[in-house]
Amino acid sequence: MIKQIIASALITASVYSYAQTKVTEGTKFTVDANLETDDKLVLADDYNSYMFSAINIDGLMRNVFPHKKLLMRKLDQNGSLVDTYVKDYANKTNGVLHNYLGSQQIDDDKFIAFTEEYFGKENRKEVFQHVFSKKEGTFTTKSIAKYNIESTNRSGTTYVLFSENGKYAAIFNDRFASKKTDNVNDVLVLDLRTLSPVWNKEITLSNDYVEKSLTLTNSAKIVVLRKAAGWKESYKLELVSNTEDKDLPFDDKYIPEKLYAFSKNDNDYLVTFGRKNAAVTIGASTFGTVMFYDMKSGKAVISNTNLAGSKDMNDVKVIKTIVKGDETLMAVQQETVTRPMPTTMNRFPDPVYSLDAGMLIKFNKEGEVKQFVAAGTSTGKRIHVVESGDKLYISAFYPKGAFGNTGFSMKVFDFANLKPQEVSLDYKGRNFFQNYGFADGNMIQYVPNVNKMMFLQKSSKDVQMFSVYNFIK
Repeated sequence: MIKQIIASALITASVYSYAQTKVTEGTKFTVDANLETDDKLVLADDYNSYMFSAINIDGLMRNVFPHKKLLMRKLDQNGSLVDTYVKDYANKTNGVLHNYLGSQQIDDDKFIAFTEEYFGKENRKEVFQHVFSKKEGTFTTKSIAKYNIESTNRSGTTYVLFSENGKYAAIFNDRFASKKTDNVNDVLVLDLRTLSPVWNKEITLSNDYVEKSLTLTNSAKIVVLRKAAGWKESYKLELVSNTEDKDLPFDDKYIPEKLYAFSKNDNDYLVTFGRKNAAVTIGASTFGTVMFYDMKSGKAVISNTNLAGSKDMNDVKVIKTIVKGDETLMAVQQETVTRPMPTTMNRFPDPVYSLDAGMLIKFNKEGEVKQFVAAGTSTGKRIHVVESGDKLYISAFYPKGAFGNTGFSMKVFDFANLKPQEVSLDYKGRNFFQNYGFADGNMIQYVPNVNKMMFLQKSSKDVQMFSVYNFIK
């Protein structure tokens, strides 16, 4: 009987403890904020998490300048720094240039990054994959593609695309081409689960159109948005795969600017952000339209939104896509890209990206925009979306001075009506989200099995982890 009472008391205490929200702080650690880019909190569980970043700077002082590195920092359960794994991806041969192309988590254990090097003296370009395993604590590097180039200045452009479902990656090498020659592209699609090729071939596209946007579908196909060469306002969508090469017809009065792919009920769909033909409408109303395209039937539905106002829809970024039943929800942000001037130490500076307000767009079964609401007043930071049942938890950054604070607003939305409610958390007598949780959306992770949300806050050169247990009620 006494044992039963003790056991019952322990269970009650355990449930009570589990229900309490708890915040833990990791010890601050230092990074080189001036060099490191594409910071991401990845490979997170209740025991460890990892911060990825890349250094992608070409410099003259090769012996002392940390110009080409992939970094993976291991953090403990509280977010304190345990170890740092570094991969120097630079070929030290004089005249070889390098570029970081992109990265993504593969599964609970592995993270992949892609880089390229090109060397005009040998007329070659080579693409590498670097796979980090948290189990092994190492980067494994492999050359996956080699291309001929005319020179360093005529090396073409290499793109890395990831499918929305995270299963595939594509290396798209857009070769340099003169105005009178066809545009030749090399395409390699990889299965990220096995790191093996799905298909690999050379694609020749006509020279009367040029590539504007690319996307990789969840069925490992590529759709290329092409714009007519010259001043003509004409666009086409071209589907390419190992066995296909065909145009996808749509309203020729519509001007698509940015292209995304997702799937619903095993069917591929496209969403293009763009505008109506300027000859039809003028002013701010020429922007802010969305086309929902069924790739199987060829049906296109165009809806008006106020997403961009007078801005160019070319810079819209999809943060997350959620499909529930017949409805599709996209969390998006307007992205602004600026390109710094070259310097002696950095001849090819990386573009600088900033993000405007986050928006939620819900499409109905027919592909029409059913709802369109603001997710927050985020400026400069990526929003973060966590789906839990019928709830959406969305963080949005407040810049310094807004509402007298610098930090996050955390809101919860019902998927059915997208009506927001503010989430508050008292910590040390202040609102946690407005005073502690200010991090870019890439630096936030939710671990569902222990109901923990982690915020990796980066301020100048200091980084600190805040973990909120029992976050979702």
